[in-house]
Amino acid sequence: MKKTREPGPLRKLWRVRPLRFALIGLVCLVLFPVGCIGVLNAVSGECPRPNAKVLESDLPGTYRGPHGMRITLEADGSLGLRNWPYDPFLDDERRFDGRGTWAYDATEATNGDVVPEVRLGFEGGTPEDDVPAQDQNLTVGGSPRDPVLLEQDDPDNCPDAEFRR
Repeated sequence: MKKTREPGPLRKLWRVRPLRFALIGLVCLVLFPVGCIGVLNAVSGECPRPNAKVLESDLPGTYRGPHGMRITLEADGSLGLRNWPYDPFLDDERRFDGRGTWAYDATEATNGDVVPEVRLGFEGGTPEDDVPAQDQNLTVGGSPRDPVLLEQDDPDNCPDAEFRR
């Protein structure tokens, strides 16, 4: 006597062609976006974040940024600027070369994190000593061996500009 094997309940469901195509389509709709997001995260890298381990003594040097911007922080607290925007958060294309002072400051954020900043004060520049009247702040990130100055108006997003040595 021969035994015949009856297909199980899942096998019977899988044999229903419309249901099978619907399940395959649903799996593809879920896995494809998840895979794309994973690839984009792997390729894009992380945004630089503030780092309280970078001390004031680590900062002196020349940093280069976008659009030919350059800032030189001297150990005595003076600074030099090249192609610096009047307002870093406006796209008005007005830029200047100048000099001034810088100071290191660390503030505590609302979540308790310490956010180190460099405050830039402008004393003179070209054209015709026309420099911004208000100080500007850059956030300090990177590492003590390779500090990065970050221009950022929203700490929840990536910085608008990065200045590296």
